[in-house]
Amino acid sequence: MFINAPPCPPLLCPTPLVQMPAPSKRVRMLEEAVEYQARRKRARITYLISQFLDDLPSSDAESDSASSSSGSLSSISSISSISSISSISSLSSGASDSSSSGCNSISSDGSDNLEYRLRRRWNAHMHAQITFLLTACVLEALPLVKKQGQLGLYLDDFRHNHPNLFRKKLCVSPHVFDRLVGLIEGNEVFHNNSNTPQLPIPTQLAIFLTRLGHYGNASAPEYVAQWAGVCLGTVINATNRCFVAFLALHDEAVMMPPEEEREHAKAYVESVTCPEWQNGFLLADGTKFALSQKPGLHGEAWFDKNKNYSIDCQVSNSHIYPNY
Repeated sequence: MFINAPPCPPLLCPTPLVQMPAPSKRVRMLEEAVEYQARRKRARITYLISQFLDDLPSSDAESDSASSSSGSLSSISSISSISSISSISSLSSGASDSSSSGCNSISSDGSDNLEYRLRRRWNAHMHAQITFLLTACVLEALPLVKKQGQLGLYLDDFRHNHPNLFRKKLCVSPHVFDRLVGLIEGNEVFHNNSNTPQLPIPTQLAIFLTRLGHYGNASAPEYVAQWAGVCLGTVINATNRCFVAFLALHDEAVMMPPEEEREHAKAYVESVTCPEWQNGFLLADGTKFALSQKPGLHGEAWFDKNKNYSIDCQVSNSHIYPNY
């Protein structure tokens, strides 16, 4: 017979444990090295303690030594009757025993010195390994990835002989490309005091325009690196440098239109909308800002042709130029 138990309250229900991210390979290797070194030191201390305890005299050994001393005292008279020849032999045997004990002491000192040197060498080796793990940028060096890019083909051949193919990939015409190179070539971001020179500015600009002209996987640094025949870091650095150079041209590139263009824009706004909106010559209609989720009020009304929930932006400069 099964009894359905009532569900537990929310406060009493066990909360699911948050799964922590797995440690990196570098952290695991450091932990293993430190743990192995600690185990080795504990084993060494345990061995020394056991040797010290073995060298201590026990109670049975003390009783044996007392009986042997009494026996030796009772036999003093018999020892005194030994001839001079036996005393000489005993002296020679004592000398041999002393020499053997000296050899043993020398050998023991040599073994201790060897063990000390081995221990120092092991500690130095472990210190070097831990230092390598803390300072190395690449733990396991992989073979170089051979690259044979097409960037040179676009800059050297398509740029002059096939402008349509050049425009299809870089999204600008060769004339515009040359003009952009002339605008940013004087920026200090492309000049440094390093012993390794940067790539030419046209090459960096081509990488930058290729990333900006594509989306998804086609704009990924790995894909662009294989196409250009450069490494991944070069693609990222070239993109950042071009961004800095173009942002420095903000005041030269973004400016108010002249009077002729403003009047033309007013006439166009009046023809497509109404006369009341003609002064908004900077009115922008159609710029969409994607929303993170479907709005709660009239949600379907925000669904656009691109299958996104977005809102249109309209900007007017009537308050900036009231006389226009």
